[in-house]
Amino acid sequence: MMDKKLKLDIYKKIILSRRLEERIAELIKAGQVGGFMHPGVGQEALQVAAIATLRPDDYMMYAHRGVAYWVARGIPIERVLCDLSGREGGTNRGKGGVMHVVFPELGVLGESGTLGGCFPIAAGAGMSIKVKHEDKVVLCFFGDGTSNRGTFHESLNFCAVRKLPVIFLCENNGWAVSVPTEQSTSVKDIADRRHGYGVPGKTIDGNDVEQVYDAVSEAVAYARAGKGPSLIEGKTYRLWGHWIGDPDTYRSREEVEKHWRRDPLPIYENKLIEEKLLSEAAKAEIDKDARAQIDRAIAFMEKQPFMKPETALEDLYA
Repeated sequence: MMDKKLKLDIYKKIILSRRLEERIAELIKAGQVGGFMHPGVGQEALQVAAIATLRPDDYMMYAHRGVAYWVARGIPIERVLCDLSGREGGTNRGKGGVMHVVFPELGVLGESGTLGGCFPIAAGAGMSIKVKHEDKVVLCFFGDGTSNRGTFHESLNFCAVRKLPVIFLCENNGWAVSVPTEQSTSVKDIADRRHGYGVPGKTIDGNDVEQVYDAVSEAVAYARAGKGPSLIEGKTYRLWGHWIGDPDTYRSREEVEKHWRRDPLPIYENKLIEEKLLSEAAKAEIDKDARAQIDRAIAFMEKQPFMKPETALEDLYA
């Protein structure tokens, strides 16, 4: 059950995530940063609400879409911007771009170089928790397309057999780059794949903050009690293209416009207003504060030096 403070905290993080991505898109299009990014506009509610269920010492494997993971986890956004722009000061010293943010202090373990690499890492983190007799959990985000990788099935089976504390959370946005889910995936609901591995799970509306929070909270409690993994699927939609600059010619305008009308941000905003938890004045103040945070983060980023070529071989472990 979410209290007033948590509901507003989730709202503030969704706003900060949305405004940050809008600003990053402006910077990329203006050539002011050379980074590459897959936007998560439309999926922030799912990401922020799910991460709100974690403790600071839990582990998280993120998917590659958007900045809300890091905003929700509390990673300083100026460090994320340095990663994006290839500057010192980033979480990976600007070497891995915005898709390889790593912040072990908050359990953010980075991302594999290939989609689907997250699953064995999540299973490994889960195994470490069990061996050390800890009560942490691992929250592993992934997309609908990634659910077709062999690593998903092998890792879910392994976690089920060993009863590892891993929550597999699918962000089903309906598209794997330019391929619709129904053309690439054998099941209508990816959560149905849980039956093959004997684990609990469900399909939910990924744009509904409370549904996401309740479902992931239940899975986290199950994992923390030592009962094993769960598989949750949140139906959502990416409102922008696959990447910043994607011409997005593979989707009809009618389809995209239909989903803009289900944008989780104004829906959640209106819900909070109806519950008298948010006023128009408070909404404007939260938006102003988010923009000010972003301005300060960009000013920090612009003062950082670019990574020097001679540092390229530093921080290598294999």
